[in-house]
Amino acid sequence: MTFSLAALDPATGRLGYAVATSSVCVGARVGMIAHDCAVFSQARTDPRLHGIGAAAHAAGAGAAGAVAAMHAAATAPHWRQLGVLSRSGEAAHATGSSCLPHCGGLAGARCLALGNYLGSDQVLAAMIAAFERADGPLPARLLAGMAAGEAAGGEIDPLRSAALFVEGADAIADADLRADLHADPLAALAEMWENWAPKAAPYRVRALDPDAAAPSSEVEGHGRR
Repeated sequence: MTFSLAALDPATGRLGYAVATSSVCVGARVGMIAHDCAVFSQARTDPRLHGIGAAAHAAGAGAAGAVAAMHAAATAPHWRQLGVLSRSGEAAHATGSSCLPHCGGLAGARCLALGNYLGSDQVLAAMIAAFERADGPLPARLLAGMAAGEAAGGEIDPLRSAALFVEGADAIADADLRADLHADPLAALAEMWENWAPKAAPYRVRALDPDAAAPSSEVEGHGRR
């Protein structure tokens, strides 16, 4: 009971994903960015499968081989929805027979949408189309895709949590945001991104060169350190 979107930013070469569902804390269970791929295990989630897919991809299996490795390792794979997007843009996905309709996956240009228990069969196409026409940084484009998916029907049950992750340079994420329990988690996530976007660079400086970092009074508008 989840819909998600993974994508590659060709301008930066960075991968990211966004996900929303009707249960709590989806960011703790769905989605992983490995060295050269984004990996999903959803529906009846098993986050242990993420590492299996990432390892297979790193060993040269590609997106399809990584999904196959996850499927082979899964307990009751008929309950699993799996997906991998490679940094090369290759995408693969598999949806088990027990996943609730509408369900499936759809690849676009350097992006992959997955979903199950969706409110219509237009959700995935709406996500891809909105992402591909959106401007701005990758987090904003992912959120645009998710908002379009919600508008096209989203999930049948009311959403309760959402998450956004985009990798960054120096092993510091450009975005790592969660709404773990919220009546409108995608709106909350969009608000978090608007708040975080201008602060991401100053916090990166704090990690890399704290002597050169701006004080909190400038970054957050309060405090002295």
